[in-house]
This record gives sequence, structure tokens and C-alpha cells, in this order.
Amino acid sequence: MKKILNAFLFFTVMSCSPDDATPTTPVDNTPVNKMTATLLKQGVLMGVNHTASGTASIYEDNGNKIVFFDPFMSENGPDLKVYLSKDQKASEYIRLGQLKSTNGSQSYQVPAGTEISHYPFVYIWCEKYSVEFARAELK
Repeated sequence: MKKILNAFLFFTVMSCSPDDATPTTPVDNTPVNKMTATLLKQGVLMGVNHTASGTASIYEDNGNKIVFFDPFMSENGPDLKVYLSKDQKASEYIRLGQLKSTNGSQSYQVPAGTEISHYPFVYIWCEKYSVEFARAELK
């Protein structure tokens, strides 16, 4: 069983091309004015079988809801996306977009009309291999 797992991990890593990797250049797109925005929820982002750390927050600013990572750092991987999820297995989620960078402050617009109270989890998810990278429970 261990040999099969090692072979799978080897082929997964080898099949990732540089085009698949998430940018590593720090970003700082901070459209949230923390002085005027209202903090709705917040949680600690923790890696799941990958290295990741930071804080995930949801703010409301002028009627817009925004997921904000600050501080943020994650191990790189292919096809990393940001999700809001209704459950801990990400079986029902909203895709907020491609992860902008593996580090730095960054924000993601929540679609209008989304009932935030139904989505207690934020995820960093590798869609290509259906692998969870990181998760934060928002309270």
C-alpha cells in the first residue's frame, strides 16, 4: 500500500507543469477598508496535508461581501482555487476564483445574494487533483 501511495504522489508531482503552478510573487490587493468595513466572520487558515497558514476573514463593505486573506502563505500547487463551502468536506461550495498567489494579502469577491451564514468554511483547493490544501472555519 505504501508503494502505491508513493507512486501516486510521484506521478502527481511530476505531472504538474510550471503553467499549472500558482504565482509565488506576493500580492497586496486590499480593496477592503478595514476602518469602514464590517467584519462578519473570521478563522485561522490551516494546511491540510500541505503547508499553509494565515487568517481568512469575510468583510462587508458598501453592500459587497469579500473574503480576505491577511496574513497568508501557502505551499504551491497546481490549479489552486478559493472556495466558500457549506460543509467540512466541500461537497457544496461556491468557487470564488483562482488563488492569486501563494503569499501576501489578497481578496475575493463573494457573489451578490450569497447568504454568508450558510458558508462556514473557506478552502484552498486543488481542482486538478481534487485535493484539499487548506481550510478555515469561520466564526
